[in-house]
Amino acid sequence: MCKKTVVIISFLLFSANLVPLFSNSAEVWSRLYRRSSSLEQKEMVLENIVRLNDRAVEPVLIEAIDEMIANQEKFRGDRALMLKWVEMTDMIVKALGSMKSRDAEDQVWFVVNHPADNSLLKANALIALGEMRATTYASDISTMLRNLNFNTQQSNRESAEIEAYACVLALQKMRQPVGFEPVFYAATGWYSRRTKDLAVEALKTIADDPTEQILGIMVNADYSTKRTALAVENNSNAPLENKNSVAVTALEEGLKYQTNDRSEQDDLSKLRIDAIKSLIQNEAKTDDAVPLLKTTIDRASDFNETIYAYYALGVIASDAAVDVLSEKLIMYNERQASGLNASQAQLDYIRQIINSIGMSGNSRGMSALTEVQFSNYTPAINRLAKQAMEKLQ
Repeated sequence: MCKKTVVIISFLLFSANLVPLFSNSAEVWSRLYRRSSSLEQKEMVLENIVRLNDRAVEPVLIEAIDEMIANQEKFRGDRALMLKWVEMTDMIVKALGSMKSRDAEDQVWFVVNHPADNSLLKANALIALGEMRATTYASDISTMLRNLNFNTQQSNRESAEIEAYACVLALQKMRQPVGFEPVFYAATGWYSRRTKDLAVEALKTIADDPTEQILGIMVNADYSTKRTALAVENNSNAPLENKNSVAVTALEEGLKYQTNDRSEQDDLSKLRIDAIKSLIQNEAKTDDAVPLLKTTIDRASDFNETIYAYYALGVIASDAAVDVLSEKLIMYNERQASGLNASQAQLDYIRQIINSIGMSGNSRGMSALTEVQFSNYTPAINRLAKQAMEKLQ
């Protein structure tokens, strides 16, 4: 048996005999740590200290991490000592995090920035800061995650993702608005499904009402990301009026751009449809959407878009909304009466317009519905118009 092993075993036996003499085991192990002269002894005592899970040992853990920080440069030239440094520092950081020790946040942040090229240690230090809710460093962690999100050419993508996952977890626990945008982009970034799923869940925690952040993303992001931003807003706890405000902005963004690229055209159409569906789902009563819905209908670039736009106008049900519906129905009535029979798609539009006016309950649509009876439509269309008129009585 080597001499080092004998010394450690002797120390263990001494420690075991000493503990019963004191009523406070935290105090005992704290004294033993301060009296330990070698790294092996310190590590052994730390393991017992951590196992106690007692806040009474917090001061000695802070002393221990101060000591680790002070010794890092001294150990750097020795690979074995640095491995031991990483193991012990990791143990201390985790313990301080579980204790939510705000008094140690500066030391743990130092470890984040000086992790001895060990991504797991850096990640555990970030998570510990989150558990402490060390919001002083929320902005720094947000910047760290932002850099990871957009640096897709990482030399070691596995290590980068470990750090990104820890950043997301830390920001989720801190619940600071500054973390919302980088976590949002982590949810849409280059990471694996595990990290993206965590980011999606974290967004629900970071901000109950993320409207301000979502609006900022909405006007600056690419088309696909705008759709994701709209979905995040709809899944949040934001009030309906804010969700509708974001939906109106999304529809406006979807109409603002013109492109010859078929893929981008498809993305813009999906964005517009998502926005209109949001207005319908949230039972929006905002006239801000009316001119945008009219533009969508006038462009008639997609059948589904047009149908949803007519439906949304019926949900809004304001005078302005019903005036748009009436104007379109009168136009079709005049065409039909003049002998220009509607196509199948146009008949579907007419049915939806009639249903939307009926749904609105707004009597401003009565005259347009009355004209249907004298416009040479099929009996089925006439019956539909009569049913809608009954809803306006």
